[in-house]
Amino acid sequence: MSEFLNRHNMLWEGSRMFLPEHRAALLQRKQDEEAFIPPQLDEDQLVEMNRLLMEAVDGDFPLLVRYVNRRRPCEWCGFVQKINPHERWIRLANGRETTTISFSDIYGMEKATDRDDV
Repeated sequence: MSEFLNRHNMLWEGSRMFLPEHRAALLQRKQDEEAFIPPQLDEDQLVEMNRLLMEAVDGDFPLLVRYVNRRRPCEWCGFVQKINPHERWIRLANGRETTTISFSDIYGMEKATDRDDV
């Protein structure tokens, strides 16, 4: 917040106050600037991700899925438990936890090479 309010007026620096609405607006602006924007996927990448999903279901090997969650990049390593093409999500399980990821949030996928992460 200091870069927005750096007015170099030291006489009034100690008496500055914020209304809650102004503070919330400044925090929202900072969060918007820090938001992660995933790369656009082209047709070849979508076909490759579809192929990996089908192989993971048939071959029973774990996938490392990169996705966006609350404007932050996330990774999840696990076995494909269920694919719902109508509602457009996949469910992955890694023995400890299970998560459901929307197709629109996924921006990368690869075979997991280290089985200790699963």
